[in-house]
Amino acid sequence: MNYTEDGQEKKTVYLEPDIEDSVRRAELLLAGVESGARDAVWAALRRAGEHGLTVGMKIVSEEYAIGQNELKRRTRTIRRVKKGASGGCEVTFGYSGHVIPLLRFDTQIGSDGRIYARVLRSNVRELISNAFAARVKGQHTGVFVRKGDRRYPIHELFGPSAVAAFYEHEETVDKMEAEVQSSFEKRIDHEITRILNGWGGR
Repeated sequence: MNYTEDGQEKKTVYLEPDIEDSVRRAELLLAGVESGARDAVWAALRRAGEHGLTVGMKIVSEEYAIGQNELKRRTRTIRRVKKGASGGCEVTFGYSGHVIPLLRFDTQIGSDGRIYARVLRSNVRELISNAFAARVKGQHTGVFVRKGDRRYPIHELFGPSAVAAFYEHEETVDKMEAEVQSSFEKRIDHEITRILNGWGGR
């Protein structure tokens, strides 16, 4: 079924797109502008990160029974640009995300209250024994199971995070790295020009 009861589980994937030459070019061209290189790299990374995430979500949503918008909403882009020991920009880039409530996947609640769900599109919905849908006070509605015969404790069921799905296939991460690199290289020249010309827009 590919689900977990650990709602705090979080995954992070760091990408290593080959953007060193583009970063150095920004540093050279914007050497006379205070924080110019950092601002240009940051802005280009933001656009590249959005593009890479879209590419990754498309791949994941083709395999997992969940929409791209839901995946995106629950995934955070990590981008840090700081001054390194050598004086140049050091870039850290990646994505992180928590597991996603099972109810957000292809889940059906029968008229009798029984829960049927699937996480992978290649599977069929399966009955989850002892599961029920409920809204816990102060939280969202989810799919829960009881441990033992007592009413409590109960545990919510979750599917994987988008980031965990990235890890499932190395080629997905490779594809995302390539797309981030391509998008960054296209965008960095625009950002350099924008800063040199004093344009305020992005």
